[in-house]
Amino acid sequence: MSNLDPVVQIGDWYYQVIYGQLWPADVPFDPAQVTRLEPRLHSLLNFFLLHPNTLLAKDTLIEKVWPADEGTDAAVMRAVGALRKVLGDDVRAPSYIATVSKKGYCWLAPISNVPPMARQFKIELNDADEGDVALAETPPISRWPWRFVAATAAAVLLGCASLAFILATLTAEPLVKLPDTISPISALSGQEYWPVLNAAQSKVVYQHLAPDSQTLNWSVQDLTDLKIEHLPQQYQQLSQAVWLGEDEIVFRGQTLEQHCYFYRQKLQPEAGQPVGLWPCQQVMPQGLVQWRGKWLWLDANTNHGTQLWTGVPGSAARLLRALPHSWYKLEQILLTGDTLYLLADETQNNSILLKLELPDGKPELVNRFPYVVGHFSQWAESQLLLAPLHLELQILDLPALTSQRLGPLTRELTQALRYPGQVLATQFLDYTTDIFKVQTPATKAESMSLLPWHVSNRSERLLAIDGKQAAFVSERAGHSQIWLEQGRDSAQLTRLSEQQQVQQLLWHQQDLLILINSQLYRLDMTSQALVQQPIAVAQPGRFASCDNALYWTELTDTGWKLYTEKNEQKQLLHNGVVDVRCAPNHALLLQFAADHHLVLRTTDGTLNRLPVQIDWHTLNAEQWFSDGSGIYWLAPQGAQLQIYQWASAVLSTMDLPIEQRPVAIYSNGNGLGYVVRPRPHDTDIVWLQNRR
Repeated sequence: MSNLDPVVQIGDWYYQVIYGQLWPADVPFDPAQVTRLEPRLHSLLNFFLLHPNTLLAKDTLIEKVWPADEGTDAAVMRAVGALRKVLGDDVRAPSYIATVSKKGYCWLAPISNVPPMARQFKIELNDADEGDVALAETPPISRWPWRFVAATAAAVLLGCASLAFILATLTAEPLVKLPDTISPISALSGQEYWPVLNAAQSKVVYQHLAPDSQTLNWSVQDLTDLKIEHLPQQYQQLSQAVWLGEDEIVFRGQTLEQHCYFYRQKLQPEAGQPVGLWPCQQVMPQGLVQWRGKWLWLDANTNHGTQLWTGVPGSAARLLRALPHSWYKLEQILLTGDTLYLLADETQNNSILLKLELPDGKPELVNRFPYVVGHFSQWAESQLLLAPLHLELQILDLPALTSQRLGPLTRELTQALRYPGQVLATQFLDYTTDIFKVQTPATKAESMSLLPWHVSNRSERLLAIDGKQAAFVSERAGHSQIWLEQGRDSAQLTRLSEQQQVQQLLWHQQDLLILINSQLYRLDMTSQALVQQPIAVAQPGRFASCDNALYWTELTDTGWKLYTEKNEQKQLLHNGVVDVRCAPNHALLLQFAADHHLVLRTTDGTLNRLPVQIDWHTLNAEQWFSDGSGIYWLAPQGAQLQIYQWASAVLSTMDLPIEQRPVAIYSNGNGLGYVVRPRPHDTDIVWLQNRR
């Protein structure tokens, strides 16, 4: 690396060569925008920069970048793809790394030297030193008052003690070192989820979804010889398993006949038949723990309320307490001593952490997150491991309510559990979503088709269309950013940090409004600056712009409410409304938290119940819409679209020309216009570790 300066510019990035750190070159320096490469990408980028404009074969990269016996063609391809993702490179029109078919790769971007930041800081310190010398000529040190000397010494000691405490807090186990490698455990075809180790750490059990299958089974893998046993029983849904000793697991499953049960299943010395323990209402992914010889679990009632149950095998289950709430979802619990922690999605935009002291305590709010946390587990006695959606894994310190991120290497990991020296997790491999435009048939004899609209090697989602303007979220620049649709040359509008979760886009009075980490912003299209809107919304649900007026729903201490803005003042319209959309003739379409039927609110305030049922607990806000022609929503299962036409008041169903259920659907102003579709992908069970 002797021929590279410590800091160089490559394309749109500044790059610190020694530490593998990247930050945007065209905006003022912001620590929040610094990306630190994981070790393999760091080494790969350095090797590219040492050999610019040179064709590098895969074998050369394997020999020079990977340790002996660890490199493969597939590993090189994955690493190059990941590096392109970080740099925001387009494989079809590369600016950084070109692929030469069947030969290798070539670095394209110019490399220019940049004065090291350390030298800039040194100059500033030298200037300060000179000033201090000039001032120090009078008075002499020996004449300083003893009180001043004592106060100075005390201040220094206090400062050192404070610094020592801070350093001890930040560097104490387990936050010493970020993980730097991911090692696969399973390499099955299909998808694997929810891995759990037994106490001896000799076996791991996880769910397996085979290719072209719609049902799950349990797979048990021996970590000594890596042999896998697939259990024959098939389920529609499964929860995370809980080991009972070294030989059995307890879990919750939904059978092919749609029945929900708790099961106990022997795995060693050979797998037995699952034995039913108790019936249940709903399969919750992480809602079962052991406490003082009993089992505790969450379950749902018929009105989507949540209940806490307890039971001992061989006896009937007993309701411990009801947990009434207006939240979107409560499905995960964790036990530490006699404290039960609950992770709930408060709205579709954010999660909350609660605690309940057993046996008869009430839920208390511990922390409110401005984004959605998909999973949590225990890291240490007073620390939790969190897996926020689309973000890095985080360690939350409960006493201080501070968190530390585990680095960009962990962004595609979830369902993570800590074991001595390593973390067991599920890794999503090459998961991407694309936006397709719906081609409406000209005649009834023709069928609907989907045309690629925004398709890249990274995920595209969250579409907002207003006439000829279309904005969307894409990860093509490394992580989620907002883009303005301009054909193949779409313009990037934001430079968000990796911790900013984009939750909704909408056009309002020619402005693009963006919900980021539960805060509403307006994007200045000239300066591309985000301007926080003055509307005070604590826990927002959904925003809508109808007839130049802004409406939104909000979860308050007294439940869901619908608001609008009038004369720059917040005005309450209705209680109990969880979602709002626009309807013809200046009407509003309302979704109430306590009723699955949608309601039409006319201009005079009259409420008319429609024959359309959408459960907001199971269908998220991006999976249905309304426009001037009707209401459109995805069927609960399969790739089917359900439609309610305003003109005819008729309900109908339409098959979509895809096999897998879409992630989201959007209007073109007159019916279905766009579909967000996931690509086929795999998941693997992996170890997250420190190599050094």
